Formats: sequence, structure tokens, C-alpha cells
Amino acid sequence: EIWQTDVTHYAPFGRLRYVYVSIDTFSGAICASAHAGEKGRDVCRHWTRCFATLVIPKLIKTDNGPGYISQSTSLFLQQWGIEHVTGIPHNPTGQAIIE
Repeated sequence: EIWQTDVTHYAPFGRLRYVYVSIDTFSGAICASAHAGEKGRDVCRHWTRCFATLVIPKLIKTDNGPGYISQSTSLFLQQWGIEHVTGIPHNPTGQAIIE
């Protein structure tokens, strides 16, 4: 399984304005959750919630946002045995499905 993940800022949600969305590129299943920040811990909390409802992926593709390339996120993915691939900066076509 391969997932693509991205975050969207949605101000009307107030404190929980960061909406993380992951999509399983094979099944098309989507998982979304709202968080208060863009740090690695927020990314990991989102993925943990998604793991409870979707199949745990073999690979997750993201952009190069600070939450995705943080040390805590890297350790989290390593502990789960998930490969992480980042796209080319400022090139959203590498993640065409999630974008």
C-alpha cells in the first residue's frame, strides 16, 4: 500500500485549523483529521488515527513540510516499518492524487 498525505489550513475550524488528509492510492480510501499544529507530533497523531481504520501502508509520500521531515516523524515511521518518500519542493504534481 502507498499513501499520499498533505495538510490544508482551514481557518474556520479555529484552533484545529490544520486538516491532515491521507489517501490510499490503491483503494482510494481517505482519512482526514483536524489538529492544532503542523509539528511532527501532529503528523504522527494523524497517521495513528488512520492506521486504526485503514491498512498500515508500506510507503507514505509527502511534501517536504517541516512536520513530515522532522526527526520525530522519521523515528515514528521507522518504528512502524514504513518507508517515507518526499516530493520535489514546489512541485505538487509528484503528489497529484492528494493535491
